[in-house]
Amino acid sequence: MGASLNRPRGGSVSVIGDLLSQLETTDPETAPFFVRQLLQHEELPNLQGAEALRASRAIAVHAGAQQLPIAGELAGRAHQAGVPGAGALFAECADKVALMSGRPQRFGTVVLEHQGDLVMAPLDGIANDETRNEFGLPPLMQMRRGIEEQNRSRARERGQSDGLPPGQKFCRIWFDPSAADLRSGLASHPEGAWANGDDLTIVCESEAVGIIPGPVFELPMWNIGEEDGSPSNLWCSQIRVERLPEAVFGYGFWPLDENGLPIGGRGPVDHRYRGISAPAELPSHEDDALVGSLKTHDFASAALRENRRVKVYLPPGHTSDDSVPVIYSTDGNMIQPYIRRIDAAITQKRIPPIVLVAPHAAPMDRTGNERALEYLPGFDDQRFDRHQRFFVDELSAWAATEFGVSNQREFRAIFGCSDGAGHALATASMHRQRFGHCIAYSTGMPPSEQTRWEPEGAPFVHLCAGTLEQGFHQATEAWAAWLHFHQSPHHFTERICGHDLIQWIEELPHAIARAWNPDGSQ
Repeated sequence: MGASLNRPRGGSVSVIGDLLSQLETTDPETAPFFVRQLLQHEELPNLQGAEALRASRAIAVHAGAQQLPIAGELAGRAHQAGVPGAGALFAECADKVALMSGRPQRFGTVVLEHQGDLVMAPLDGIANDETRNEFGLPPLMQMRRGIEEQNRSRARERGQSDGLPPGQKFCRIWFDPSAADLRSGLASHPEGAWANGDDLTIVCESEAVGIIPGPVFELPMWNIGEEDGSPSNLWCSQIRVERLPEAVFGYGFWPLDENGLPIGGRGPVDHRYRGISAPAELPSHEDDALVGSLKTHDFASAALRENRRVKVYLPPGHTSDDSVPVIYSTDGNMIQPYIRRIDAAITQKRIPPIVLVAPHAAPMDRTGNERALEYLPGFDDQRFDRHQRFFVDELSAWAATEFGVSNQREFRAIFGCSDGAGHALATASMHRQRFGHCIAYSTGMPPSEQTRWEPEGAPFVHLCAGTLEQGFHQATEAWAAWLHFHQSPHHFTERICGHDLIQWIEELPHAIARAWNPDGSQ
């Protein structure tokens, strides 16, 4: 239908009434025209009571997200006047504005979808049930129960179907397990996880108000009642995972507060799941049983204008007169688990002796992600360039003098995971004359103008990513496809896991063997 209403002039409130009536009955294609007329009307700021609520609904439904503050103000005015339903609309507008601004919502009106589950967006914890009631909203627990019931219904349907929804590597399912069944499962699997084909059951006992089994499957667990209907301390998730028998991942049970947030942040990951067809686990030495040595040094960096801790691993019997392959690694503050595997692999002659030099990362805390600013190009050019001079020039000169490492390109590698992988790829690209190998696991940075990779004379790239880490897998897979298309030497290992330290520490010895074992054996 055609719109013929001209921009209103003067103080005709009746014109606004006509606009609202047309908005309440018009089709979606025509609605934007009328809502623009409404927003331009000089009497809009003066609306009160029921008319304010009508205008608020029209703007919230038909205008863009940038107009939500106006809708919220009108709904708030109507709520103060006691108009039924206005408080709930005000709360919804306020929550959406907060989330768009990067802040948690206050009232819990916004529900998102994650892996097929409905999930309440994060709450700031300010609005209690009394406040929610004032705005016409049910108690928080009631809201959560409603979401959970919808999710259980969805999960039951998925459980009865074959396979996974299109495009998903995992999803929640539900078979309504009994408390007795879960306790029996726990008795046989004290780590709290067991499989039936591709269907995974995760269980724990806790007195918390909620539990999340992080970090791979961050979907709230469900409380299981006793046979007589009384509450229990049993919590359960059932998840269908593509190729679950091949999976290896870590998990922990993170207690939640009343707002659905992990208490004290993300908790420890102290449990391991390894499927019956998963890659064999390589041996590992304990920190106090290393045959080689791992020491921490304070390095005075002129480029960084500060002292930076650097961990250095030396293989058994190594001296400064030797010349062995060297890996320059990011995140030295997290390097110990890698060293345990490397030390064991060297002593068992799975890989040749190597030196590993790993400076600590800059902090990643409430002041900002300083680590990413140093590691990734395109965010802070000065910080990135200073870190490049430190990592490429200063560390290399120091290691060559102090630790008996090779200066030959083919025996030098750069290694990193996650943002560290982005750093490894960027550095190897810019300094290809220095590095013969680039080991980059689970990068979140796909090929782009920020990393100009030229296939001619490029290092060999060792890639790895997990199918359950979503964006990181996609970015790493994009690198593998790009390198393949340009015939740039590389190897890509895909594992069934999340954004998980386990896959990285297990894959690093394989990359070392691929790079420097004389016969190429792993």
